[in-house]
Amino acid sequence: MSIVGGTLGKVAAVFAVGLVVSAAGVGAALSTGVVSPQPPTVESVENEWGEISAERTGIDTTVVVNNPNGVGVPGVVGVSYDVSMNDVQMASGKTGGVSLSPGRNELTLQTHIDNEKIPAWWASHINNGEKTTLSVDPSVKAAFLSKGLPAQNRTFETDMLSSFESQSGQSVEVNGQTVLAVEETDASWGRATRNETPLQFTGTVRNPNGAPVEFSKLGYEVSMNDVTVAEGTTGEPVEIAANSTDTIRINATLDNRKLDEWWVSHLRNDETTRLNVSVFAVAETDSGTERVPLPFLSQRVVFETDILAGGQATTRTVESSDGFGFEPPRVGSVERDWSATDSGTQFSTRVVVNNPNPADSALGEVGLDANYRVALNDVTLVEDGTQTTLGPGENQLKFSGEVSDRTITKWWISHVENGERTRLTTAGGATADLGFAKLPVPLPGENRTFETDMLAGFSKTDQTVSVRGRTVARLHDMNSTWGDATMERTPMEISGDVTNERSRPLTVKKFGYRVTANDVVLADDESRVGTTIPGKATRRIETTGYLDNEKIPAWWVSHLNRGERTKLSVSYYVVVEYRGQQFTVQLDGMSYTDTIETNAFGSA
Repeated sequence: MSIVGGTLGKVAAVFAVGLVVSAAGVGAALSTGVVSPQPPTVESVENEWGEISAERTGIDTTVVVNNPNGVGVPGVVGVSYDVSMNDVQMASGKTGGVSLSPGRNELTLQTHIDNEKIPAWWASHINNGEKTTLSVDPSVKAAFLSKGLPAQNRTFETDMLSSFESQSGQSVEVNGQTVLAVEETDASWGRATRNETPLQFTGTVRNPNGAPVEFSKLGYEVSMNDVTVAEGTTGEPVEIAANSTDTIRINATLDNRKLDEWWVSHLRNDETTRLNVSVFAVAETDSGTERVPLPFLSQRVVFETDILAGGQATTRTVESSDGFGFEPPRVGSVERDWSATDSGTQFSTRVVVNNPNPADSALGEVGLDANYRVALNDVTLVEDGTQTTLGPGENQLKFSGEVSDRTITKWWISHVENGERTRLTTAGGATADLGFAKLPVPLPGENRTFETDMLAGFSKTDQTVSVRGRTVARLHDMNSTWGDATMERTPMEISGDVTNERSRPLTVKKFGYRVTANDVVLADDESRVGTTIPGKATRRIETTGYLDNEKIPAWWVSHLNRGERTKLSVSYYVVVEYRGQQFTVQLDGMSYTDTIETNAFGSA
């Protein structure tokens, strides 16, 4: 973990205490008049935060001891101290065998707080009315003397809930109509334990309408420096009857097990914490679960401490919107585009998000944290995110990423393994920070499926084999399927029956093939067969050809550049041996051309 730089806090205290040294040392010096009769004294103890990790918090201590004598004191002095907060012992440190030079001596001690003790201290702080007394209890040991020094006590207080107490006079409006008039809000802590801290929010509201106002469910989230310490929902609907006044209550519980993580963030943030309490109505719609913020029960508070120095803690409220009479940002359009690059292809998506709130409103500017992912058959093509501020009106978000040749090849393998079928999925999400709450803004996802059938022209095709104008054999019941593809190649497993029409035996030596896609040669080779068919007999032949998968990315670029269109050309030939001679025969009837079209990346 990193080390906190600078002095976060110091506590200094002047202690005067007599130290007794060995008779052989200082006693002898006194008898000769070299050493004055003044004893060494501890002049100050200063503490500052040391190394901070997830498990523990370091405290570095400097003890200043003055030796007024003219000679040094041998290693007979020991200094120790304990640090407690509200009687919860947080740390202890000591050093021994210290030698003192004449004059001023600085002794350095290092100890640490076990962060697992933070929940116990927090419970004591809450139960003590958000008040903590920090106590530093030092002691000095020398030859023939052990003496405790006066404990140094410093008290600091926080006031995290004061901003929730108001005679607000707010109103909750939707489209200019008052839904609820807020008369009073309040918040209070319950009795905290090591494991949890109860926290209740209340709001007294009046419904001025002739019909009841009902929330199907209320939810809450409490975070401290983005560490979520409490979240949940009410179990029952909340209803405010027509023309009546009622109190909305939210009973939250802080998970004290999260407080050690918060403690680390508090110290690393210069002992500053942003407490964010968000209360919202949970609405289930056709689009899913939505949050309707209730800012009259929500609050943002920033509090700062100066723990080691015992300085005054401060608390301030961060202003937020008074009501939820707002229109959340919404997505206007989505456009996608592909382009070829030197290293492969680039995929980009442009999303237009509209913020309908005027510039002079509380939501004239809205922070947005968005992410986007595009995948083909679970092969991720693009995964991108952006953080921006939405001004009033239309705002454009752009997500983009380079798609490597290796990624395209991995997609092709999945396409073949899935029967030349690809599922395109796009998914994204955004979070709008409205000041008093974070509201999810759904980005439109999409699921499309496209298919190809590149081997269709071959299957079930019959073809005669002629030598010098005479039919010598017939290929029938032919079939071609894809084998198990690798990053290097894609097998085409070819099989079928060959019937020898003549009385003499005939041998099929080789099977040749050539596959081009938009003038990109994917395959141009021949494979060995070596099957002999006796006269007037039928035999099964099997062989395997291969596509060169290193050419797939080049074909893919051409496919996109031509508007997702590919001209496919496939040709075959066989090499047969008949009556001692070899003949190459083009299989024109089995060769074919086709146009492959997809619509995977058009506009949403």
